[in-house]
Amino acid sequence: MNSRQKRITVTLAILAILITIFSLTQGKYTIPVKVITNWIVYNLGLTSHKSFSIEENLILHTVRLPRIILASLVGGSLAISGVVLQSIFRNPLVSPFLLGISSGASLGASLVIVFFQTYTILLLQISAFAFAIISVLLVLLISRLISKSNPMVLVLSGVIVTAFISSFVSLLQYFSEDQKLQSILFWTFGSLNYSTWNNVSVVGIIGFMCLFIFLGNSWKINALSLGEIESKILGINPKRFTLVLILFTTLLTSCVTAICGPIGWVGLLIPHLVRFIGGSNNFYVLTNSFLLGSVFLQLVDSLSRTIANTDIPIGIITALLGLPFFLLIAIKTKAGL
Repeated sequence: MNSRQKRITVTLAILAILITIFSLTQGKYTIPVKVITNWIVYNLGLTSHKSFSIEENLILHTVRLPRIILASLVGGSLAISGVVLQSIFRNPLVSPFLLGISSGASLGASLVIVFFQTYTILLLQISAFAFAIISVLLVLLISRLISKSNPMVLVLSGVIVTAFISSFVSLLQYFSEDQKLQSILFWTFGSLNYSTWNNVSVVGIIGFMCLFIFLGNSWKINALSLGEIESKILGINPKRFTLVLILFTTLLTSCVTAICGPIGWVGLLIPHLVRFIGGSNNFYVLTNSFLLGSVFLQLVDSLSRTIANTDIPIGIITALLGLPFFLLIAIKTKAGL
């Protein structure tokens, strides 16, 4: 990374820390920044003085901190998934949501919710991953049957498959019992209400594993974004490597979707923002997309917890914010601003 890119990375890292502290103060029960700072310093073992109550410690450790960390991990994971998919397909409109990965994962998770009285998060994730793989393979098959060269065909195939799979989710909702119907409906909105430390650990392990794999192979992803011929010249098997990247992005997206439900626009919007402010080198784009995705979803989550008397599902807010932001980026990029 050049000096400008490093400065942007450091700025985003500092911003992520500040946003985390700010998010800890937000909620139905307001906790001052001074108390938050003391709580952090105390838990790091840097002081023995406590200026927070038992209730404040319970709220911060059990409710807010795991939710904020999960928001960071989910935002970063969806953002880097978008970076990889846009690069390997050389299409700026591709994202986990538009490629059918999220809808396939939604169907897999919905089937588990409907047909199992009790289930583990592992079962939910396995089912989400399996149907996400089926969904993305179906998208690729349809797009190749229609046209191998037109990038818009891939997007249209994703839209078609997403609509097709969403109809099955709707059928499951229609024939479900009231309790299960409510569970599926609430889950499909996209929410961080299942922010347990166990879920944080699962998303954290898979998220950072995929991030390091992508960063370690960022030069290969750069080569793929140039085309198959350039990739082969550099000794890369483009079809095999593309398949590997699809598997990892599908694993990452399905893991997030199984826990939080489908959250759109993050994987499409954040990579565009990062490329707009600092270039297209995928090592830089991956690093800063993870940071910016974390910041973005933390802010959206803080908004969802404070603008109403009840938590608004985070997927609704990202959908409302996504289109205006994307149009603004598209206009500025076209104008060269």
